[in-house]
Amino acid sequence: MRIVRVHIENFRGIRLADINFSGTTVLLGDNNTGKSTVFEAIELAIGPDRLARAQAIDEHDFHGGDYQAVGEQLGKKIVVEVVIAGLDEQLSTKFRANLEFWRVADQVLLGAGQVAHAAQEGVEAAVRIRFEGAYDLDGDEFVAKTWFAVPRQDDGTPISECRSGDKREFGFLHLRALRTGSRALSMERGSLLDVILKAYEVRARMWEGLLGQLRGLDVVGGDDPDFGLILTAIRDAMREIVPGEWADAPHLRVSELTREDLRRVLKSFLATGVPGYAAPFQHQGSGTINALVLSMLGLIAQRRNGRVIFAMEEPELSLPPHVQKRVVDKVRELASQALFTSHSPYVIEQFAPEQMTVMTRDNTGLLTSASVVLPDNLKLKIFRDGFRTRFCEALLARRVVVVEGKTELVAYSAVARRAAELVPGQHQRLDSLGWVPFDAAGQTAVASFAAFFRSLGKTVATIFDQQTPAARAAIEAACHRAFEQPYAGFEHLLRAEVSPAMQAWFVKWFVAVGEWPQALANLVPPDGSADAAYSAPFLALFTHKKGDDYLTVFFEQCQVGHLPPTMMGIIRDLRNMVAPPPPPPPPPPLLPPQQAQGVVG
Repeated sequence: MRIVRVHIENFRGIRLADINFSGTTVLLGDNNTGKSTVFEAIELAIGPDRLARAQAIDEHDFHGGDYQAVGEQLGKKIVVEVVIAGLDEQLSTKFRANLEFWRVADQVLLGAGQVAHAAQEGVEAAVRIRFEGAYDLDGDEFVAKTWFAVPRQDDGTPISECRSGDKREFGFLHLRALRTGSRALSMERGSLLDVILKAYEVRARMWEGLLGQLRGLDVVGGDDPDFGLILTAIRDAMREIVPGEWADAPHLRVSELTREDLRRVLKSFLATGVPGYAAPFQHQGSGTINALVLSMLGLIAQRRNGRVIFAMEEPELSLPPHVQKRVVDKVRELASQALFTSHSPYVIEQFAPEQMTVMTRDNTGLLTSASVVLPDNLKLKIFRDGFRTRFCEALLARRVVVVEGKTELVAYSAVARRAAELVPGQHQRLDSLGWVPFDAAGQTAVASFAAFFRSLGKTVATIFDQQTPAARAAIEAACHRAFEQPYAGFEHLLRAEVSPAMQAWFVKWFVAVGEWPQALANLVPPDGSADAAYSAPFLALFTHKKGDDYLTVFFEQCQVGHLPPTMMGIIRDLRNMVAPPPPPPPPPPLLPPQQAQGVVG
């Protein structure tokens, strides 16, 4: 059993989305892309307790806050459809009136005329749950319901409501963070303990007896020698105004507590290692909390024979890398399907490329997704070996600039950073613009990697040395914007665009501060040499074994006028791709000829 498709309309930042899942999946994307919103939408449809809230949705849940009717136009609805496939015989029998069929190969639901194909290999029993939320003008309230998509009336209206008991069969649990210690062992609705009690069909019988005890319990009353004097004075003053039997002395009690109050305040206490002392669950250490949460998830999965779907956000929070891996493995082991969001390379690298779904949202609210399919020139081993250092950051970014090699990667980041420090009103760092440089490890791979990242919904730019017309055309076709450096190599750019005086100054300065490599000591010209004599050691430094580090040091010493004009033009254009400059002011209006002559005169 697993979620195979989610359709979303008008929910929070998502105007429209269709997302397919093949199984266990990690959602990737820049911050504020909509990953968490997808999990929230799924919970609206199949979370068993979501609709039990006093108000399941409010005006802020509608895309752009647009929920009211305008004129003849009806108010917009929030719609979420979740298709759950791979139902076993028990669930197929329970939901036999609501069954549809999912064809795995092309990820589609069979239409009404295709039910005869249901027995074919690769076709699975499925149900489709539809959530609808809207604003009811007459009642001045927000209303929400969930339905099975079939059967339907002749006008297409669903007939069969999907209730909390039905949803519990799917075992969906949304974990907003693993370290949910403040609620996990509380009695609040939707806490892990509450889910476990419902899974094991245990009714907590504590409420009535506890409330009865609390109503008769004085926190402080007339027996207190100091507080009692005040209470007695209040009572006597009241008796002068109202009948005596109404003016009993006030007491401080907890009698206002209700069942819901108790759910919020009851907490589980655990031993702390100090003999005789226990502390609330949320005050335990991270390791204890994480272990207990995983144990509770295990109880839920055990009770449901593994028929659970866990959606977990950021499992890396507060955890060292080796524990992050263990948590992911444990959750995947427990669930029939596990869905994750993450920004940690240690978490993401636990998934195969086809289990990584990259999400992109445009400024209209359209959310698109794409599974990672490696290009032909990228072997799986290279992808895995370089995942943390090369691929992860680019997969999580909104914009990728593909460069030929590590030298360009370091250089353009350093130049943009230095320009932003010197002239912040005109320049910005690449990372603050959302650009992540990616090392293609060779000019022949620039086009293929540009096409790869573009297929994942990224905005892609490329920077490369002079190319043949055919190679240039291939790169330009693969990206949104191509920048060709007018040189055969990066060292040629430095030789041509860094002045001889600046080259000489830097070599002398680097020698003076004691950082010049001993292996290149023989290249340093004698004192009094012309500036041109320093060009060879200047360029040799950047081809040395730590050349990229030295390049960063060099650009950090530059003023704006020292930075290569080609690089400055490219980083300016990269900024303009993100935030185009304002249009020039309109020209002044033309004066009539008579007025113009008067001005001239």
